[in-house]
Amino acid sequence: MRVAFVHHHFRPGGVTRVISGQASALHGSASVLLVSGEPPQKPPGIPHVVVPSLAYDRDRRERKSAPEIANDILCSVQGVWKNGADLYHFHNPTLGKNTNLLSVIKQLHDRKQTLLLQIHDFAEDGRPWGYTREEYPADCHYAVINKRDYRILLDAGLNKEGLHYIPNTVYPLPHGGIKKQKQKEHKEAARETDVVLYPVRAIRRKNIGEAVLLSRFLERGKKIGITLEPTGPVDVMSYRMWMNFVKEKKLPVLFGLGVRNDFESLLERTSCMITTSIKEGFGLSFLEPWTGGKMLYGRLLRDICSDFMERGVDLGHLYEEIRVPLSLMEVDHFHRLWVRCYTERLNQYGLTDSTEDAEVHFQRIIQNETADFGMLDETLQMNLIGALWSDGEAEKKILDVNPILADTFLFTQSPSLVSRNKGIIEREYSWRRTKTTLSRVYEQVLGHPVFQSVNKGALLQAFNKPEKSFLLLCESACGEAAARVRT
Repeated sequence: MRVAFVHHHFRPGGVTRVISGQASALHGSASVLLVSGEPPQKPPGIPHVVVPSLAYDRDRRERKSAPEIANDILCSVQGVWKNGADLYHFHNPTLGKNTNLLSVIKQLHDRKQTLLLQIHDFAEDGRPWGYTREEYPADCHYAVINKRDYRILLDAGLNKEGLHYIPNTVYPLPHGGIKKQKQKEHKEAARETDVVLYPVRAIRRKNIGEAVLLSRFLERGKKIGITLEPTGPVDVMSYRMWMNFVKEKKLPVLFGLGVRNDFESLLERTSCMITTSIKEGFGLSFLEPWTGGKMLYGRLLRDICSDFMERGVDLGHLYEEIRVPLSLMEVDHFHRLWVRCYTERLNQYGLTDSTEDAEVHFQRIIQNETADFGMLDETLQMNLIGALWSDGEAEKKILDVNPILADTFLFTQSPSLVSRNKGIIEREYSWRRTKTTLSRVYEQVLGHPVFQSVNKGALLQAFNKPEKSFLLLCESACGEAAARVRT
């Protein structure tokens, strides 16, 4: 079997890692070829060809038509395999990074090529810059990385014969002795011990404010450690706000640990790990810590974690939200900002909702005179954290509603829980399991043509529900927060 993996690029990142894992899993059972829009930055370890017209719109110079690009793909692959590929496995083809790609896929389908379209991220899910009214390719097999997206696509018109669940491979975290630090000037920072690690690039959806809040409930001497810095302008704006806030309040939170320290040495000094993210795709952060022998604490995303829990991973000690009494926040500001951001998000997709409907949705968000901390913007979160550290009555009110916070990091380490979860993850998400899954999926794709289409309107409705309208996903809210902090 000859499989061509097609993607815009092969730069370091999540999709590249998935493709590498799938290619490695197929070693010995299939011939594989990488087709990308630009040369790989590092040797990919698998044969590859470059079709420049597959690159991101912002990176490509030539502007060929869809039939021309389809022809370039076929000719490039035939230059390696005379008879072409048995299957073209596209990764993230619907995200809108290349405006020709959907039409190119339709061209390949019309030319009787066998296609599998694996979606990692949906443009309909908070990525309006990538959204287009162009329909998804019909009569193709699709694949997703989590069961939530599987259910959404079934509801949007796909059938079980043409939709496949391919979870990512999980690679165990490194073990062993501490490596020598790469940068001597950071020796002092490297000596930090007893770190509760948040191994993440600190973009807004990772909910950095909640990690700062959790630092209030650490045992004395421990600190929260956040590893990587963001790169996007809005995320950088938010990140700097949190760095300045932590510095001003002298809170036990460290930033940029992964920039100035080797990751394996960080693991040696890590007592446990946390996640406070409000939005994930696959949810690697819920699985990796256990493979490194570390307990995980923090926020559970049930729509993502249900996949893991069904396979036996025990995440029962995580919380699903932190409810904050409205009496401790600027409710009018929260109300105005939430309604505006919710309406903005709908408008970006051409959806509408009346002011009355938005008000009803907001009232559901603030049940029992409380709101989820993860729903708030940076300034509302900062005000609450400031009250926690200075006002014993405010702390009591929050603990009354969230008793789990009082002992979140006082749990004794559970070697048996770590061992059980580690064993399940290394079995269920191993490269061997990936190999078995891919072999089964490819057999179905090659042997069973499908006749199906995706209702994009159903996707928009599924991904744009009021309870998922977090202010940390609203860019204009970040700009307003920055202005409020400056004043």
